[in-house]
Amino acid sequence: MRLSRWGIAFIQLGALLLAIGLVPMVVMATLFPDASALVPVLLSLSVAPLGGVCLLAGILMWGIGAIRR
Repeated sequence: MRLSRWGIAFIQLGALLLAIGLVPMVVMATLFPDASALVPVLLSLSVAPLGGVCLLAGILMWGIGAIRR
């Protein structure tokens, strides 16, 4: 498998992890501002940074793969 394909896979994984980490926090903040937001905060603190790292690694791998092609 080529490096650019791995990059695309990591970009998709990073986007998914960022969505899992940030969407519940945004929904809880906008729709239910008075409710306890413990689970969305934990998701944003544990899953979102990993998604950001995966996204950056994927962009880097995709860029190197595109240059090598």
